[in-house]
Amino acid sequence: MEDLGQIKYSLGIRITQLEDYISLIKDKFIKNILQEFYLTNCRHMTSPLPRNSKSFKHLPTKSIDHPFNYHRAIGLLQYLVQFTRPDLAFSTSFLSHFVEDPKDIHFNAVKHILAYLNSTEHYNLQLGQNSLKNEQNHILGFTNRIGEEAKNQNLSQPLSYITTECLAGEATNKR
Repeated sequence: MEDLGQIKYSLGIRITQLEDYISLIKDKFIKNILQEFYLTNCRHMTSPLPRNSKSFKHLPTKSIDHPFNYHRAIGLLQYLVQFTRPDLAFSTSFLSHFVEDPKDIHFNAVKHILAYLNSTEHYNLQLGQNSLKNEQNHILGFTNRIGEEAKNQNLSQPLSYITTECLAGEATNKR
């Protein structure tokens, strides 16, 4: 048996091993998704879902009248979430509820997520110690506000942090 060195790719995930952490990224997979849906040159988005998503609630909308494989798009996004993109977990899960009968508004939301992917294809998941030892820790997160409006619920999730370690987390459902 011989040593093949450090792993660089596994299951389409590019793995970079540094001194303090391991970086996981599926940049080729993201490029393939964007090419499949013809969104390689779309405009940049700063959030996974549109800000004006109150329209998800109960506004009448028409069914998709053009060829678009909504089910495949959601499946590809779910696969991406599983390994390297937890920032897309809520938006992908939320839109997966509409796979049976997607409307134009859901189609546009999936396109928005794909445009967000185009803007953030360089994002990676880092496992290990904080690589920014000389800087303060930063937390970037997206909430489930759209889901709350669609379900008429208010969900809050307080977390306790010391440096980068999450000590406690709890989700509560308020009506």
